[in-house]
Parts: sequence; structure tokens; C-alpha cells
Amino acid sequence: MKKRYFAALAAAAGAGAWCLHRDRKYPLRPELRFTNKLVVPGAMLNPKTAGLANRALARMALTLPDLPQGVESRGTQIFSQDGTPVPLTLYRPEGLDWAAPCLVYFHGGGFCLGDAGYIHRYAARYAQGAQCMVVFVHYRTSGTAPFPAPFWDCYAALEWVWDNAPKLRLDRARIAVGGDSAGGALAAACALRARDKGGPRLCFQLLVYPVTDCRMETASMTKYTDSPLWNARLNRKMWELYLRDGDCGMPEYASPMLARDFSGLPPAYVEVEEFDCLHDEGTAYAKALEAAGVDVQLEDVKGTFHGFDFFTGKEIAKTMAEKRTQALRQAFASETG
Repeated sequence: MKKRYFAALAAAAGAGAWCLHRDRKYPLRPELRFTNKLVVPGAMLNPKTAGLANRALARMALTLPDLPQGVESRGTQIFSQDGTPVPLTLYRPEGLDWAAPCLVYFHGGGFCLGDAGYIHRYAARYAQGAQCMVVFVHYRTSGTAPFPAPFWDCYAALEWVWDNAPKLRLDRARIAVGGDSAGGALAAACALRARDKGGPRLCFQLLVYPVTDCRMETASMTKYTDSPLWNARLNRKMWELYLRDGDCGMPEYASPMLARDFSGLPPAYVEVEEFDCLHDEGTAYAKALEAAGVDVQLEDVKGTFHGFDFFTGKEIAKTMAEKRTQALRQAFASETG
């Protein structure tokens, strides 16, 4: 009996010491501190686990989250460059003007995971708050379709919006791209492609803790190998899965930081989180845009980590969602008339 007691006591002491160590290493905002224990090993990211997760997400997606009052949604389908169907979900506030602005949005998930319900909540919130249509793209994921398939799906969605703007009651002068995490990489890549090929003329890009650099050589990538939810080990697995067929001669569309020229790109909102392995590459991308003469709003959020806004009810998640929405409103307003 005494042995069990002392073993339990030792285990409790060890757990307490580990929790204290985590809180000191990652001094998160008090409302997020509970997440310090959420460490995901790099080995957890592989085609098998991604497939299992995507099947679960597909079942969950059968019922999308409740929409904010006054926002409507409908589904449609387009076709990618290779003829593969790409589903879209369109969010539009009721009574929106005919010549409305539009955000084409690409979700995160390490390129390998499908869209989670909470991301749809943000998409609907952006539609309501910025009074715009949001076109949410359900692109193929890297477990079954590595680069360049996800990129082509996203760019096809952008071209579809541009080509069908009159039918969709949209203003071509106010079309933006956006995305979180891997979706941020896809948004930045679409902006680069549109500039390079004289494609859709974008007014803005919304990049939320974006993936930008496959080289993984930054200080934050070296430092944050066990940060909450997402870390450098997972990031390395992500790139191995996404680029297993190489960059197909289009390195900048896989990894936007590899672009040789950042001029002529649309203004950007770039958000980075303090305890995120992607912090420094997101900051570097913002600085590269600025150096090329692009207007950039850089938000460096303290006490947060990659994917913190999964916890939608937390005050910092609400605050940053409003900042993103405000950036969209300002971008669309500047193009009015």
C-alpha cells in the first residue's frame, strides 16, 4: 500500500514539475495556458493518420456550424486544371449589394487535413463583418494529392470567381485571397501566380500565421520543437508529405518565400503568433513584401501559439478575428468607386 502511495506521489510531483516547466517555457496568455500540455509528436503526422483525420472531418462536415444571423450559405462545384471536381461553400450576407467584395479563402491543416468546422465559423464571420461574399475552397489534401494539386485547386477557384464575378454579383476591383497556416501559403501562392500570369487583379491578401518557407531555417523553427498544437517536428513532416513529388519547377508556388520578386503584389495583413515555429518566416514574408513596396499590416500577437483561435470562445480569438475583419473592411473600402 505504501509503495503505491509513494509511486502516485512521485508521479504527481513529476507531472507538476513538467507542467511548471511548460508554463515557464511557453508563458501563454492566462486564458490559453491550459493548452501548454497539448504537445503533438512529429510522428503523428503521416498519410495514415491524415486519412483517418480526414474521414472524421468529412463526417463532421455533413453538418456545418450554425451561421451568424443574416448570413446565407450554399454549395457549388468547379473543376481544377486536371478536371478534378473541387467543392466550394459560398457565404453571403443577406441583402448584400450587387457589386459586392469577395474573399476567396483557403483553410489550414498542414496541407494534409480537410477543413474543420471552426474555420467555417470564421469564414461566416468575415462575410458578415466585412460585408462580403466568402468563397471557401475545399481543395484536395496532400495525403492523396501532393503539390501541385492543392495549389491548382485553389487557383482554379480564384479564376472561377473572377470569370463569374458578374453572375455572382461581385465587384472585380474588390477580390481578395486569404488563408490560415497552410492556407496562408496557398493564398500567397495564388497572389504570386495571378501577378506572374496577368491573372485576377487582387486587392488584398489575408495571411493568418502563414506557412511560407520550406527551408525551415529560422530561429523560431529551431526553437519551437514542442510548442502547443503545432511545432517544428510536425512542420517538417508536413513538407515531406506535401512536396514528396518535388516542386514541379514552381518553387515559389509551393513555398512563397522562394519567390525572386515580391513587387506588384496586393496589400497584405500578416499575422504571426509569439510561440509558433512559423513566427519568423511569417515575419520575414511580411518584411519581404514591405521591402518591395507592398503595404503590409503585421500583427505580432503575444502569448499565443499556432492555431490558438481553434478555441473560438477565448477573448484573444475574438479580438484577432475582429482585427482580420477590420483589415478586410478597410481593404474593400479603399477600392470602392
